Amino acid sequence: MPQKENQEPLAGGLLAGIQQAVAVDYPRNGEESQESRQSAHLAIIRKNAVEEIRIGLSEFNGHDLLNIRIWAEARNGGTERIPTKAGICCNVRLLPAVIEALHKAEAAARKAGLL
Repeated sequence: MPQKENQEPLAGGLLAGIQQAVAVDYPRNGEESQESRQSAHLAIIRKNAVEEIRIGLSEFNGHDLLNIRIWAEARNGGTERIPTKAGICCNVRLLPAVIEALHKAEAAARKAGLL
């Protein structure tokens, strides 16, 4: 999927090194088979030299999911990154609560002088 670099300033004037998907085709209501559905990666955040955080939406057994996962460089000569066990997957209905919690974490980190 084509990616573009997001250069929107974050709170405090910092620039984000986040890649956003240019277009997302999120299948609904059985339009595609379970095996053909991939997580629609909405953003990719570079974590370090060998890992990235991918944020996306997916569907499993009729449940719409939010997936935030660490992806690592391929092993054994592979060319594509692979997902790790590190991350979370939860019902997309929890997204507003997750965002609220992240805003609180950002505020606390700024107050502590970490950002």
